[in-house]
Amino acid sequence: MPWQFIVTTVVIVALILLPFALLYLRRRWLTGQGGLFDCAHRVRDDTPGHGWALGVARYRGENLEWFRSFSLGLTPKLVLQRAGTTYVHQRKPEGLEAIALFADSIIVTVKDRVTGHLHTLAMSRDEVLALMSWLESAPPGSHYLPGSADSPR
Repeated sequence: MPWQFIVTTVVIVALILLPFALLYLRRRWLTGQGGLFDCAHRVRDDTPGHGWALGVARYRGENLEWFRSFSLGLTPKLVLQRAGTTYVHQRKPEGLEAIALFADSIIVTVKDRVTGHLHTLAMSRDEVLALMSWLESAPPGSHYLPGSADSPR
C-alpha cells in the first residue's frame, strides 16, 4: 500500500470524527461549568408537536441558559432571567412529542414578562420542580418590573 493512501485515509477518518469529538469536548466543557441538565426547547410553534430542539440547560446566577445539543457554539441560544420569567403551566407530551423528546419529559410553559413571549421547555420531572423552586425563590420584590402594571405604586 502506498503511503499516500494511508495518509489520505487517516485524514478522511479524522475529518469525519472531528465534529463528534468537538461536540463531546463542548459538552464536557459545559458540564464543567456546573449544573447541566437535559432540556428541549420548542423553537417553532407553527405545527402542533413539531419544532423541538434537543439541548441542555443550566442555572447561572439569575439566569437559565439553554444550549442546543448539536451545536458547536459556546454561548446560550436562550437566556431566561429569573426576575422576568413566570411559570404558566405544565403538561405531558402528546403524540409525536412523546417520541421526539427525552424519556419521561414534562412540558413546561414559561412567560418572559419583558417581551411577553411564551417559551416551551421539556425536561424531567425533577428538573421541573427545580425550575419552579428557582423561579419562586427570587428575592422579594424582584418580580416587579420597572414601568410594568405589576409594579407597586
